[in-house]
Amino acid sequence: MASRIPQSFIDDLLDRTDIVDLVDGHVKLKKTGRNYSACCPFHKEKTPSFSVSPDKQFYYCFGCGAGGNAIGFLMQLANLNFPEAVEELAGKAGLTVPKDDSITSKAASAASQAKTQARNQAYDILNQASQYYQSQLRRHPDRQKAVTYLKGRGLNGQIAQRFGVGYAPTGWQNLMQELAPKAEQEQGLIDAGMVVEKEENKRRYDRFRDRIMFPIKDYKGRIIAFGGRVLGDDKPKYLNSPETVVFHKQKELYGLYEARQHERNLKRIMVVEGYMDVVALAQHNINYAVATLGTSTSSFHLERIFKLVSEVVFCFDGDAAGLKAADRAMHTCLPYMQDGRQARFLLLPDGEDPDSLVRQEGNDKLTARIVDATPLSDFLFQRLGQDLDPHNLEHRAKLATDASPLIAIIPKGIMRSMMHARLSKITGLDKDTLAELSALKVPTPATRSEPNPTPAANTQASNSSQAPNMGPAGDSDQNSTHDYADYHITEANPDIADSIQHWHDEHPHAQPSEDPSLLLRQNFSAVLPKVQNPAHAAIRIILRHPEVVEHVDEIPSHLAELKMQDAGVLTQLLNTVQAMHKALKRWPNPAELHIECATWDAWPMLRQLAAMESLLPQGNYPQQLDEAISRLLGHHFDERFNQLIHLASQPNADANTKKQLKDLLKEKEELQNRLKSRQ
Repeated sequence: MASRIPQSFIDDLLDRTDIVDLVDGHVKLKKTGRNYSACCPFHKEKTPSFSVSPDKQFYYCFGCGAGGNAIGFLMQLANLNFPEAVEELAGKAGLTVPKDDSITSKAASAASQAKTQARNQAYDILNQASQYYQSQLRRHPDRQKAVTYLKGRGLNGQIAQRFGVGYAPTGWQNLMQELAPKAEQEQGLIDAGMVVEKEENKRRYDRFRDRIMFPIKDYKGRIIAFGGRVLGDDKPKYLNSPETVVFHKQKELYGLYEARQHERNLKRIMVVEGYMDVVALAQHNINYAVATLGTSTSSFHLERIFKLVSEVVFCFDGDAAGLKAADRAMHTCLPYMQDGRQARFLLLPDGEDPDSLVRQEGNDKLTARIVDATPLSDFLFQRLGQDLDPHNLEHRAKLATDASPLIAIIPKGIMRSMMHARLSKITGLDKDTLAELSALKVPTPATRSEPNPTPAANTQASNSSQAPNMGPAGDSDQNSTHDYADYHITEANPDIADSIQHWHDEHPHAQPSEDPSLLLRQNFSAVLPKVQNPAHAAIRIILRHPEVVEHVDEIPSHLAELKMQDAGVLTQLLNTVQAMHKALKRWPNPAELHIECATWDAWPMLRQLAAMESLLPQGNYPQQLDEAISRLLGHHFDERFNQLIHLASQPNADANTKKQLKDLLKEKEELQNRLKSRQ
């Protein structure tokens, strides 16, 4: 007997599918009132009689009588049976079709149904909340201050109604009393993000109070969250709903539904910073603006935008924060810049935002600014070439080093070729050299002077207790304390490869033949190159192979305790990869990770480390990462050892200090033996 597809999955699939998008991908639809129409794909006709309802998620042809939902449309259009149509639709939605057979437990089916019910309940509550807020804007005794504010921002009643703008009056439990008069009904409001429950005293109150309310809708027009702009002096000035079963802020764009309702065949989408900007621009007949919801532009946003249009314009304030947001958007855009797509950047004059500028200049002048916005190609070279002299060889080299890896992220095609040609013209470098830089291949960093620079001599010097490390002035470092001087490459010019120095760790408190750190270095010699410290080794592995983080069950606490900047960067990198895995439902690829890290202060160092992948031996990357982190644990032991030695040397040293010292040496010996066993 064939396996059945659970009904709960089918309901979820239809809930995630917009039939208008599905049909429009096969038949060009035209907006006609509340619905969309086209010539029927199932029979020949000259006058359109095929209609699609976004509200009912249903299609019907008045000519031949064909009709149904999204699954039915695929079945009839492509002559598929029901399971085949579900499989194809699930693939488009990024879902895997489960089977309702003996393998699928009743508990799993019940959980799926409960999730569907929770979503439906949230949609219902949020819709009721929106109606309540709109009614308060029309009838509440304090409504005038909200109306005055909206009029002061140039908004009329029509545009406020189009976007469903409302008012949350002052008071702690207005919405609760309206939508949940009984205590048992309050949990739904909490789950939908509309009511807050204090953990310490279980007190419950409305999340939004004394605010202008902007309902946030999904692509089907269902309300999934709210944004509120405060009218008084409360903080924060802008407040969004929390993440809920129906709201994931990294995936949603405020105003996208309204833009598509106004114009089905949009030519461009402009990303602005706030929902007030979106509404104000629509007031002046610029109906293609959307806003992210307190987050940077994400890959989810761009995937959705480029499914609808081939052109995106990023509009940001011209201050430092706006420039940073534009830089981040540029990096996020690069993997999506297939031939035929455009991304442009509009940085506004100081002190202006789209809302204020459109009121000053009007539609025509602001539209002219939008049309003339800087293309991504120009913006990239402007940002990377800022303060660089094109006649200076070092500056041109820096531009080539910075730009080549970014251009390499662009999909293969005409645009990428033209970007390389432009970079070649600016820098004077041939295409082969730029190809090496695009692959993040840069010269191996210069190393400290050695008497015999042959590989054999270097290995011998590294493992010999008689070979002292030389400091910058050429003096022996053998008697110095361990200060991790070689960790702080970001303090020097991060774009000069010479700033990445050898790993060294002479320990002044142990005999050379018994030096645990020396034994650690010998244990690592077969796995990790000697030109790097273990923090750099771990960072480099993750930048090139982010999936290795899967093997790090828990970020070791000793990384946060190490007194070195690069250990902190490693911790940040581990957290970032884990967060991206959670958001993407998969491990990020190197390009995605580099884009995420590109705005970090440590990015110049990270970029250089990624560029040195040739120094990594091919092999078991999870083991290499584990060994690098273990090596950092050894240096954590060194730091604690130095501290305890200092305490033990004091006249008032107690027996506990000496016991801690003894226990520490035992721990380090265990680590040493563990590393030896891996050889």
